[in-house]
Amino acid sequence: MATTPQDSSGLWKTRYTMALLCLLGLTSSLTTRVNLSVAIVDMVNGTAVRERDSNGSALFFFDPDACPGELAVRGQGGRKDGDFTWDKQKQGELLAAFYYGYVIGHVPGGMLADYFGGKIVFAVSVFVSSLLSVLSPASAWAGDYVLFANRVAQGLVQGGIIPTIQTLICRWAPDHERSKFSIIFLGQYVGTVLSMAATGALCATSLRWPLTFYVFGGVGLLWCLPWWLLASDSPAQHKNIDPDERRYIEATIQSSAKQKLPVPWRSLLSTPAIWALVAYFVTYDCTFYLFLSSLPLYIADILHFDVESNGILSSVPHITGAAGNLLFGWLIDLILRKDYVSKMCGFRIINGIGLLVPAVALVVVALVGCDSAAIVAMLALSGFCMASHCTGIYMNMQAIAPNYAGTIVGFVNTFANISGIIVPYIVGAVTNANPTRATWNMVFYMAAAVLVAGYVLYAVFTTSEEQPWNVPPTENGFSVKNDKGIVNTIFHGDDSQRNS
Repeated sequence: MATTPQDSSGLWKTRYTMALLCLLGLTSSLTTRVNLSVAIVDMVNGTAVRERDSNGSALFFFDPDACPGELAVRGQGGRKDGDFTWDKQKQGELLAAFYYGYVIGHVPGGMLADYFGGKIVFAVSVFVSSLLSVLSPASAWAGDYVLFANRVAQGLVQGGIIPTIQTLICRWAPDHERSKFSIIFLGQYVGTVLSMAATGALCATSLRWPLTFYVFGGVGLLWCLPWWLLASDSPAQHKNIDPDERRYIEATIQSSAKQKLPVPWRSLLSTPAIWALVAYFVTYDCTFYLFLSSLPLYIADILHFDVESNGILSSVPHITGAAGNLLFGWLIDLILRKDYVSKMCGFRIINGIGLLVPAVALVVVALVGCDSAAIVAMLALSGFCMASHCTGIYMNMQAIAPNYAGTIVGFVNTFANISGIIVPYIVGAVTNANPTRATWNMVFYMAAAVLVAGYVLYAVFTTSEEQPWNVPPTENGFSVKNDKGIVNTIFHGDDSQRNS
């Protein structure tokens, strides 16, 4: 049996550069996704909308359980210098537009990444979405329907990013380092927090809201240059990788991730573990988008914080999520490396933390009334624990079928990201006509119930075993050599070394 080659001696590895570039690219994509949620406040002429909708009369809401200090009132007041008179329905449509495209883009994005490789797909996704971000102000001035189309297109091209990252991890991360590569998904939290915090500051400048689209779009375009120069689809294709590191990576990836394999859709769709992943991600994303799109409304309408405080508090779950991302990557690596529990049990524990703890926290939020400190603490705890998905659930996917990692993530996220469209409509249907603490409590109870149901389905039907359809039948137990993918030295011995 061949011995495992030694890794390169340098402290900084080429695979670390790949992970860093992926993290920065994901961060950039999140900033252009999230910034409209904050910028739209500065874009809309709030007073003009109120005057048009209510003919100048104030709208009063009596809430017997209202938090001390005010009556829930909507009426005169607000900015007069916004550029657009979009009502609440139109604003909701524009905010949801991204996710119409995002849902559609996942499966083709994942398939393209598996077929052509992650480098080109990631580059095109970030480049096009960044360019569209720069064009967003012009789109808005051209008409709300043009901005809607712009946002749909941004979502469509960004749909391939997460599946592409999965494909790259399967080709670059040694099996025992997969949990460490979950740091890439820190970009989701960094991008969200950065976008929420910076967009408010950029809107306060003399250039106002257009500046946020120019800045975040410009940063994304700049990212494309180092990515194109320094990234590659696999160690075998990288021009400057240390040969020792290449051999080490190839030898320590037990299941080779190859390109240009036909997707076994019938087998994939009939695998219960795939639908367990769908159940997990749908329920996770329901809560994630609740925090992303609706939490600012709750903080403003129920807890009555001002705009500056609202921005900070809305970022809390994402800030603690960044910390959780780092902790859970280390924790599951420790659990599995030390063999404290089986791989399957480890997945159930880590992913249970990601769904069940937030469910309890949301119930507590509904029960503590107006205790702002307790509510913020529970939101922080929820965000922290939900970050476990960046390690546990993605490792679960990689274990099931590493050859189709991008396709599976695309398929699963197609269902999951429908939540980005549905959640704002559900929250609106429950709270818009009567935005009281009681109706918001109903939202939290519903979210908690969905989280528990999702985890039960996941825990019952998931598996940690590689599926038979992951290896094409033509291979007959033999790993086909492909210089565009991974060449596993366990099967090929010194052959890969001669081609290094």
